[in-house]
Amino acid sequence: MLSSLRDRGLEKAAQWAPGKLGARIDRLRPALSAGFGGPFNGQERRTQAVRDIFAKVPFQSIVETGTYRATTTLFLSQLADVPVASIEVNSRYYHYAQRQLKRAPNVTLIRGDSTTVLRSLPARAPWNRDPVFFYLDAHWRKYLPLPAELEAIREGWPSFAVLIDDFQVPGDPGYAYDDYGPGQALEPAILTPLEGAPIVIYWPAAPSSEETGGRRGWIVLASAGQVDDSLRSIQTLRRAGPVTRAPGSP
Repeated sequence: MLSSLRDRGLEKAAQWAPGKLGARIDRLRPALSAGFGGPFNGQERRTQAVRDIFAKVPFQSIVETGTYRATTTLFLSQLADVPVASIEVNSRYYHYAQRQLKRAPNVTLIRGDSTTVLRSLPARAPWNRDPVFFYLDAHWRKYLPLPAELEAIREGWPSFAVLIDDFQVPGDPGYAYDDYGPGQALEPAILTPLEGAPIVIYWPAAPSSEETGGRRGWIVLASAGQVDDSLRSIQTLRRAGPVTRAPGSP
């Protein structure tokens, strides 16, 4: 009881404090370093799928939007000996992640709006080398940069895999997803601007009933060619075909 009251008090204080001070208050709660139970919301099936993706595709860099507590960032930094960029717009989370990422020398933490930063990266080494693995998790409540993020990726890099967190998995309501109202839901309809682009959809092969942790839905978008060809044989993914064919179908 006392521990719960203490946590609520610290959380309220951190919310009202300036970003750097808020991060210091957060560090008084060691459990926060685990994020939502581990990388990818503590979801073991998804974590294995990501390992499988990296085993097949020779990514040259990794870009994450939405660092938060840097739990997933640290996991990604250990998957391949490549540079990692993580983008965080929130001052409190940015300063918290700075301390967490001191043990990950291959990570560059960038504070800023994810879309703006993504548009700048293709002109900067080493982020101009592909294929690139993107993890998009910057969406939160009324802040939904996903459509603009996807546009920046499509225009900036020819070869990539994009994993989007909190996305609806059609036909499996056990996977939770973000829905903030009309036009603000992470569901297949949000991919409509990508119709006609050489991009292929992959869903999780494991049903939500076999997943652990937060059971948040997710989707992988793969550029046609090398990346798509490499992902076809992965058993932890289920290929749905090009966005142009059936953006809402599993």
